[in-house]
Amino acid sequence: MGHLQASKEINWTVVDALDPSDITIGHIFEQVVSQRSLQPSKGPLDDLGSIFRWPADINAIASSTEYFGASGSDLWTSVDTQNSRHTTLSSLSVSHHPNVTCATQDNSVPPFKPSLPDWMILTAPKISCWYSHVSAIRQFIGRVNTTPEDVAVFLEDDIDMERDIEIRMRHIWPSLPHGWDMVFLGHCWSNESFYSALPSFQVMSPLYDLPTRSHIHPSYSPRCTHAYALSLSGARRLLQHLRYPPFAYSRALDQAFSWLIESGRLRAFSVVPSVVIQRKVLSSDIFPGYGVGSAWRERLVNGVFGT
Repeated sequence: MGHLQASKEINWTVVDALDPSDITIGHIFEQVVSQRSLQPSKGPLDDLGSIFRWPADINAIASSTEYFGASGSDLWTSVDTQNSRHTTLSSLSVSHHPNVTCATQDNSVPPFKPSLPDWMILTAPKISCWYSHVSAIRQFIGRVNTTPEDVAVFLEDDIDMERDIEIRMRHIWPSLPHGWDMVFLGHCWSNESFYSALPSFQVMSPLYDLPTRSHIHPSYSPRCTHAYALSLSGARRLLQHLRYPPFAYSRALDQAFSWLIESGRLRAFSVVPSVVIQRKVLSSDIFPGYGVGSAWRERLVNGVFGT
């Protein structure tokens, strides 16, 4: 990441990820299990999901400039809460709950079956990823002297990006409509050109003799969290969803993003083709034991690392 930062002359803030073995992750896991125990124990799975209701004030708070205080799952990791449970959590291990499944849709929790794929099993690395991204988003929201025009870009540490990414973004960014929440600079496991591209100018890059051919499309069902941008109101809207107790930490973070987009909770867009991709040079944190992670592969036209 140091080479990438130097080559692009980018200034960024590093937010260290929380180790999956940290006691905080175990505490969050316990809270997820506790939340699910509050659901009705009878009736079809779809009936359980139908009881779910999002808070009615999410949009009002998203567009507000008022202080964004701690609420919902933010309180699961507060100092007071952790201190009060220290003795019971001192030996806590996520392995106490090895068969907890990932929720789908708003709050549908399938029963565990040995045949379920790994991406449907809730694990400490999935919770750690969610926690780390929420921490970074909260830092963006909590800055002093914010303005409605503020935008933050969130990058994971295993990426490569197009050398001319600034040129591409400068020419397609004006295509974004007012009120956008989220832009995926990179994505995986989805056809993000499913919806028609927004009108934009095709520009020539001085780095090679082909048009950049980058376009912005309304997001379809993007996966992966390695590179995305949030408007300030989008960050406030997203965080309210991510910390709502029945939804918080209920699945892999990219599955949560995808569902919030598919269900119309977020107004998201995707750059196609991706201008930031995962390098796949390190072992996966989310799927340990599976080498460099998923089989999805992309290439850049002229990446900083040549990916």
